[in-house]
Amino acid sequence: MSSSERARTRRGASAPRALSRLTTPHDALTSLVLTLPVFLVYHVGIVFMDLRNGADFVTGNLVSLLDLSLAGYLALTFAVAGGLAVSVSLLRKKNELHLGALGPVVAESVLWAALMWLLVGWATARIVPHAWATLQLGGRPLGPLERLVMSAGAGFYEELVFRVGLFGGLAHLFTRRGVPALRAGLAAAAVSALLFSAVHYVGALGDSFSLGSFVFRALSGLYLAALYRFRGFAVAVYAHALYDVGVFFLH
Repeated sequence: MSSSERARTRRGASAPRALSRLTTPHDALTSLVLTLPVFLVYHVGIVFMDLRNGADFVTGNLVSLLDLSLAGYLALTFAVAGGLAVSVSLLRKKNELHLGALGPVVAESVLWAALMWLLVGWATARIVPHAWATLQLGGRPLGPLERLVMSAGAGFYEELVFRVGLFGGLAHLFTRRGVPALRAGLAAAAVSALLFSAVHYVGALGDSFSLGSFVFRALSGLYLAALYRFRGFAVAVYAHALYDVGVFFLH
């Protein structure tokens, strides 16, 4: 085989590998490790503000329960992150970790976040005319640090609760009850997306309800469910967080 034929063979073989990387989600362990920076930005950042993400059912109760000092809380946060990293490292024999994927994941997530804004916005305008005029972005203005930290909290905890827990859990439950996989996934995506949208109107920082914002967020929930299903937890977390950063700082 000539050198030119070998080069063509290598190019032909690399195409399926590239396609596979774009259509296969990262494994759960790799995804969890890659989202540790988002986890730390949120958990360290909330020390400096009196805000919590609505899907964070842990932090406030944990601090109240243990009556931790600031140093104790920070130590616990880094201990959890460090313990998770060590635990994952010990499991490398069973699951291959791709820590070098962080850069590509973030770059890919930027594109998905931009596409989310365009596609979901376009679809919302088709369903609810003039929806952009009524779209709500929060109960009160936030400072730059608050915007960054709350974006990280939304990306990590809302994906953990609504995509991993609710979407993944319901899809598994429906499938176990004999529902075909495709129908189970669509039903789980619909339920999780509606609840994801509804939770944004609950609590002191909740938005005033409008049909346009509700539809926009429900469609965003469907988009993120698809992203989680086909690209994995890490991409969904970063895309969600980066989208929120864009909304907060560019809108």
